[in-house]
This record gives sequence, structure tokens and C-alpha cells, in this order.
Amino acid sequence: MVYDEPKAPALRRLSFPRIGMRTIKTVIAAMLAALFMKHVMHQTMFFACIGAITAVEKTVSSSVRASVIRNIGTITGGLVSIAISSFTENIALISLGLIPMILVDNALNKKESIVPGAIVYFAVAYLNTMDQAWVYGLNRILGTLIGTGIGLLVNFTICPPKKESISSLSGEAG
Repeated sequence: MVYDEPKAPALRRLSFPRIGMRTIKTVIAAMLAALFMKHVMHQTMFFACIGAITAVEKTVSSSVRASVIRNIGTITGGLVSIAISSFTENIALISLGLIPMILVDNALNKKESIVPGAIVYFAVAYLNTMDQAWVYGLNRILGTLIGTGIGLLVNFTICPPKKESISSLSGEAG
């Protein structure tokens, strides 16, 4: 008689991926952004953490590209929302305010910035009062810029990502 070993429970068969350097750098960048915003700027940490996380990519060019996309969206969304939500709480008018924000991102040839810009736009429009829209909006822009800056700094100084050749950065083959 052959005795078969009982199968291990499914949980024991699970293998978890290792924690890589990019994960560690992302955590460090988010933590430094949060600490800076809390203790130096005395502001909310949320948007800085998002900026920091956005900036930690696997290559130099993808890190810079993701940061530029996030920052352009934040700036356009924040500024347009400040301009509109400082003067009205009308939902229809605030919704129509997406149009100039989208037009600006399109004119800058940064269509990828529309979604992050719209998120910031509505955060500025709906997460505060009309008289505080400009303060909140400027703080969100500043927080994101600080967060992406910290994320890029961490990403490029702690085990820097792969550097692409000049030809791959310019889009040429080879």
C-alpha cells in the first residue's frame, strides 16, 4: 500500500514576492514627503505623498515623465479650479470648469495630465469653502511639487534606476 503525503493547505503553497528596492524607495519617499509636509510646511501630507509615489519609477526617464505629467495636471487643475471655485459653488459651473483645464493640457500636449488634473480640480472645488479655494489650491500644488521633488531625489540617490542611452531617451531606435 502506497501512502500519499497529504497536500499542503493552500495558504502554505502561496509564495509572496520579495520586497524590492523600488518598493523600499517608494516607502522612504512617501515617508519623507509626509514628514516634510507635517513638520516643515505644517500642511496636509496627502498630495505630497501621491507626488512622491508618482516619482519613483524604474528608469530615469519614466520617473521624470511621471513627475512632469503629475505636476502639469496638478498645476492646471489647481489653478483653473482656484479661478472658478473662488467665485461660485454652482455645480454646473464648476463642472464646466473642466473644459478650460482640459484645453490647457491639450495645448501643452500633455493629455496624460488631464486625469490627475481633474482629480486636483475637484479636490480644490469641493473639499473646502469658496473663500479658501485659493489657499487650498496653492497648498495642493506646492505639496505635489514637493512630493515629486522628494520622490525624484530618493529615486535618483538610493540605488539609482537604470539610465537609458541617449538614443532611447530621444525615441530613436538603437
